[in-house]
Amino acid sequence: MVPYLYFISEQEQLLVQSPSKRYVVNGPKVFFKPFFHRILERRKGLSLAANEYAHARDSLNGELKLYEGPGFFQLQPYEEVVFEENALPLAQGEYVEVVNMNTGQVKIVEGEVSYKLQAFEKFRGKKQKAIAIDEHNAVLVRNQADGSLRLETSRQAFVPSEHESIESVIKKVLVEEHEVIVLKDEKGRFHFRSGQSEESSFFVPPYWEVLSFHWSSGLHKENRNLVIEKFDLRPKFMWYEFDVRTRDNVELILKVTFFWRITDVETLIRTTDDASGDVCSHARSRIIQEVSKVEFSNFLEEFNQLIKSSVLNPEDSFYESRGIEIHSVEVREIACKDQKTQDVLSEIIQETTTRINRIQKQISENEVTMKRIEGEILAEENERKLLEMKIQRKERECESQGEQQAIWVRSFLDKLGSDLSLPQKLEVFQMLRKQELYSSLSGENTRLFLTKDDVDLKLDIKD
Repeated sequence: MVPYLYFISEQEQLLVQSPSKRYVVNGPKVFFKPFFHRILERRKGLSLAANEYAHARDSLNGELKLYEGPGFFQLQPYEEVVFEENALPLAQGEYVEVVNMNTGQVKIVEGEVSYKLQAFEKFRGKKQKAIAIDEHNAVLVRNQADGSLRLETSRQAFVPSEHESIESVIKKVLVEEHEVIVLKDEKGRFHFRSGQSEESSFFVPPYWEVLSFHWSSGLHKENRNLVIEKFDLRPKFMWYEFDVRTRDNVELILKVTFFWRITDVETLIRTTDDASGDVCSHARSRIIQEVSKVEFSNFLEEFNQLIKSSVLNPEDSFYESRGIEIHSVEVREIACKDQKTQDVLSEIIQETTTRINRIQKQISENEVTMKRIEGEILAEENERKLLEMKIQRKERECESQGEQQAIWVRSFLDKLGSDLSLPQKLEVFQMLRKQELYSSLSGENTRLFLTKDDVDLKLDIKD
């Protein structure tokens, strides 16, 4: 018989089964198949790039063989490719966990490298970045051998060893000056960190935890959903709304505002787990007791003082025993539950408002009138001062004229000499004054009326 003829290229091989064994014929070659030999497969060889690799299993002994690129490889007769993949590139600061499926051993592969899995190896998870540990970040690490925890705080790009796992990244706790934080250690004991102490910034140690509290919130303090981790020691406001009833059975809705602060955190957490709820509940109890003793009309007149005295009672040590101080309490709003009573209350408020408006209007009018009167008084006073000033000026003018006349007369009398007596001198002066007067009156359109004394006229009347 004539054997078959096979042409094999340089990238191919024939897998041939003889009566006793299996073998391969690699190209390039012309192959004449012998008698009783059977061609099982025509297959191509492995062409691997620099970043490629493949695992081939030997079906006789089960061994795995690694083929790494770059290169071209022809498989052995009993080998089969079971895994072909690109190498995993790891940059600086990256790592990946590799587990040996045969031994169970785990190793950590860090970059910079392009890693190719060896026989029986497998990646456990994806590649990860190293964790940067600095001033504000640390890593909580668990030892898989004994289960212990440790806190790694040294500055580095942290990569765990093969027997370690990262539990979490821990942020440094920063406590401000007005804050206090509570820690619980592995034995359940409390530790307090204040922002005014030297330990105002720290990492929470392993097995420790930051305590959180759930306080009541809302207007009626019905839900405990306010989460508190840091206690703020600054004064703060809190609103509260509840029902009260007066002695004459008038049911009211009272809305109040508390101005309060925490004074002692250690006392607070040892006596209560709901500070806001305790404050409001105790204050409500005290207010209800006091309001129930007064009539509705009296309550409206003195409600603010009544509320303050009931809450800020110096004999009440409830708040102090819980490390809390109430600075003040104020009534924001009062409403009646019954609509008819609310209408009456609204009318009272409206009437009071109207009366206040009328009083304010009258006060304004009175102020306007007083200002007008003050203006008139001021005007009269200024007129009086002006008149006095005119009179004083006129007096000064007259005094000046009189002084001038006196000087002139004295000078005239002195010029007459000593031959005449003073009466004679005065007679001459009077005569000259009359002459001047007559001369000034002798002008046109002048009418002169003289008495007999002025002209020295004597009449002799006969019958």
